[in-house]
Amino acid sequence: MVNIKHTMLFCIVLLFLLPKTNAQTPVAVIPFEPYNESIVLHVKLNNNPRVLRLLFDTGADGMAVTQALADTLGLKVSRQQNTSVVGGNMQISISAGNDVTLGSFTLKNQSIALFKDMGKELDGIIGNTMTRQYITKIDFDKKELSLYNFDNYAYEKGGTAIPINMTGVFIIPGTVAINADKPYTGNFVFDTGAAYHLICFRPFVRQNRLLVGGFKPEYQASTTSMGISSPTFNGKAASFSFANTKAITNMLVTLMAGGGQNESWKPGFDGSIGMRLIYRYNFTINLQKKEIYLTPNKNASHPLDFILGGYAFGFNLKGELAMQNSSTHHPDQKIKENTIITSINGITAQTILNNPEALKRLLDSAAGTKLSIMYKNGQQLLTEIITK
Repeated sequence: MVNIKHTMLFCIVLLFLLPKTNAQTPVAVIPFEPYNESIVLHVKLNNNPRVLRLLFDTGADGMAVTQALADTLGLKVSRQQNTSVVGGNMQISISAGNDVTLGSFTLKNQSIALFKDMGKELDGIIGNTMTRQYITKIDFDKKELSLYNFDNYAYEKGGTAIPINMTGVFIIPGTVAINADKPYTGNFVFDTGAAYHLICFRPFVRQNRLLVGGFKPEYQASTTSMGISSPTFNGKAASFSFANTKAITNMLVTLMAGGGQNESWKPGFDGSIGMRLIYRYNFTINLQKKEIYLTPNKNASHPLDFILGGYAFGFNLKGELAMQNSSTHHPDQKIKENTIITSINGITAQTILNNPEALKRLLDSAAGTKLSIMYKNGQQLLTEIITK
């Protein structure tokens, strides 16, 4: 005779022990385009067949396109409002009630900000819209953005959970030391829309006197956001750490100088952690737990960006050596931003990637040394001589 009571108990226990096969099933898996220092998503708005290329920007709390593009797509203005951008403030228009489609997945009833100027390379940005509704994972190795429901999600092993504060954007505590004996603590945005390792905004720079406290700028440039430009100084920080991560030493840092609106700008945070650091990790944004989970990826072994002759060089999302940024003192420069570099002084990009001693020899060369830069210009290989 079968013991019904014991059989039922066994079945109940078995149900708890069986793996939850649906817990990790994504709601959507969306391929992204690695473009220079950016995660680019291919998007359609409403019923318009045009495919837009939008920057996935965690430094923005919503979506944005230009007013001119909005007119072309037939977006309707719902209201006006003031907004803060890097370096200042401006008034913008808002279009409400839009459908945003990524592949076969659609976000309903979305608001889109309309700006006069957003640059020319991409069609706009898509910010933290998805992260409010889903756990959002970026996998640089697979070049995929995946969305998951909040319930029963489990992280992959080998990563670190970083606590965040959410104020429309993701704020992480960090400590930067321009000189090793003078660390300064601040709150920094986790910002996939920033093409830096770390940028410190003007109020933080001014308050802590970072530009006059032993900082040695290696070149001067500028940062532009939605048409507002601010001067910057770029050089090395002795160290930077955020939350509970290991400190990164001798890292490039960008300090915002005074100019225009930024002297009166009050952003509410102290700077941004940008893609030059972020791209070293696959990351998962989990607003239910108020954390970002970081897992080192294949880019984690790349050398940090380095400066030679007023040019910043570093490896991009495709593992290619590229010119990342340069001094404003090179107005007639032939090597443009994001140009692919094949060799420096006869040392191939692959050697620089895999051999730390080869890079050290370049960095240790004497000031005034002439360096031969071989770079791609379309199908051509060209050479430019720079002075260290």
